[in-house]
Amino acid sequence: MKKNLLATSALIAAGALASQGALAEAKPIDLKVGGYYEQWVGMIFQDSDSDTSGLPERYADDLDVQEDGEIHFKGSMTADNGLTFGVNVQLEAATSGDQIDESYLFVRGSFGEIVLGSENGPAYGMHYGTDIDKGYGLEEGDTAFYWFSGGANNQLNTSRLATIDNDSQKIRWISPRFEGIQIGLSYSPEGRQDVDGRVPNEAQNGPAAGGTFEQIIAGAINYDGKFDDVRIRVSAGGQWVTDPNGAGNYDDDVWATALGLRIGAGGFEGTLAWGHHNNVGLGDAESMDTITAGVAFTDGPMGVSLTGAYGFTDGGSGGRDAEQITIQLGAAYKVGPGVSINGTAVYVSSDDVVGSGSDFTGFGIVGGVKLSF
Repeated sequence: MKKNLLATSALIAAGALASQGALAEAKPIDLKVGGYYEQWVGMIFQDSDSDTSGLPERYADDLDVQEDGEIHFKGSMTADNGLTFGVNVQLEAATSGDQIDESYLFVRGSFGEIVLGSENGPAYGMHYGTDIDKGYGLEEGDTAFYWFSGGANNQLNTSRLATIDNDSQKIRWISPRFEGIQIGLSYSPEGRQDVDGRVPNEAQNGPAAGGTFEQIIAGAINYDGKFDDVRIRVSAGGQWVTDPNGAGNYDDDVWATALGLRIGAGGFEGTLAWGHHNNVGLGDAESMDTITAGVAFTDGPMGVSLTGAYGFTDGGSGGRDAEQITIQLGAAYKVGPGVSINGTAVYVSSDDVVGSGSDFTGFGIVGGVKLSF
């Protein structure tokens, strides 16, 4: 018995020394740099049919240069127990109010992936939207942010659910894919983005201070499968605000949902998606809906796409009804690894989006170079 105890103790000691040796030899996480960078040149023609009271006509006939880019710092390591720990910090390439776009820690294993930090929720990230553009992105907001002045609001260009929690601090879990099916869940204590300080009481966080959504739950499910040469992807997701906290336009029933469908065969790909926001969205709308659709074709280094969005709001008893149509024809040519030349022809028609009686139409031709690294 004594010999057995001595042998067992020796084995335990040897195992401990081996573990300490492995830990001593292990290296810390090595960060790698990646990201993307784009420069665009475009000629835009915009006309307004009426004035917003007290504001000048919103018309334009301009050549403009715009950029978009992020530098990503990413790193991970896999422990002896098989778990992978990592970090992702995304720095905007130009000065921005959103200087750090997303920053989070993740843990991956047989259970899937857990994210802690500032990152999109599953209803956004697992959604199959109309982001197949060969030029610049319809659902990425490029039309609204870079080119048209008030004539294109990004909320009416995208079916993605980014209005409620976007990149707020959250806990997110996404499962492994099983038989083509994947599910995801997230919880956000607050809907604030890029704010790391704690708000200690309702005097600073309640309705009198403008409020912010709290206790946000999001979930999504999607399917990715292949039948012969046809790939089918379907998604459904939703967000629920359990404590509106005086934020938004109404005190309760703040939620959103989205559906997406994407079908691909050979070099062709088609999409159809819908997103709905209830009691939150553009201006004082009681509800907001956006339908997007598109088709794309890729042949070697060449690609073309036609995408569009129709967005509209229901102003309810005290709000305004608005609608917007956006159509984009895109093209791309891949010059080499990580380098492409892209172009977009775009048309936008917008009614009452930036104010009652304020209507715009516009079109433009935009070209650019996109780099990924």
